[in-house]
Amino acid sequence: RQVGGDFYDIIELPNNRLGLFIADVADKGMPAALFMTLTRTLVRAAIKDTNSPAKALRRVNDLLIPDTQQGMFVTAVYGELSLETGNFTYANAGHNPPFCLHKKTGEIMRLTRTGMALGVIEGTEMEQRTIRLEKNDILLLYTDGLTEAFAPDGGLFGEERIKTTLSIAENIPVQEILDQIEEELDIFVSTMPPADDLTMLAVSRLA
Repeated sequence: RQVGGDFYDIIELPNNRLGLFIADVADKGMPAALFMTLTRTLVRAAIKDTNSPAKALRRVNDLLIPDTQQGMFVTAVYGELSLETGNFTYANAGHNPPFCLHKKTGEIMRLTRTGMALGVIEGTEMEQRTIRLEKNDILLLYTDGLTEAFAPDGGLFGEERIKTTLSIAENIPVQEILDQIEEELDIFVSTMPPADDLTMLAVSRLA
């Protein structure tokens, strides 16, 4: 069980775009790691045939179904970011909602779910949405090992601590923002052992 089931990927796409992918298999150990490897392979294959994140995840879902007899499934967010316009079109398959900080207004958006987790039901519906990253905006994707981390008193780390860290970030590299969140998490959990895998991916628009 020391092998994780979290995964992230950054994929260079045609027309000056980036594919951003984060996912979490609902299990641990070698079976989860192998299932995640399969998912990554299917995602990379699916996005070659479409520029629609929703269609890509629907395709991955249907291909995963034959391999999910033991009840294994995966939550995921896949989106395509235009490096020219800042538009981010995404689909969220049952995953923890990413956050987008609009620096100019201070608003923090939750990129809520647009469909079910992958590998549960064949032919599941999946929608996609588009947001726009302006200068200094920050996009944060993460797995539930962050929000569902436990303190010694049984409390959960939750979303509000993440949002607070994002809101006070002033023109610092996104790596430092990730470091701050991880430092706050370490203080919060204190001596508690990790309850789950933890993965974070952050993107900031610089111009």
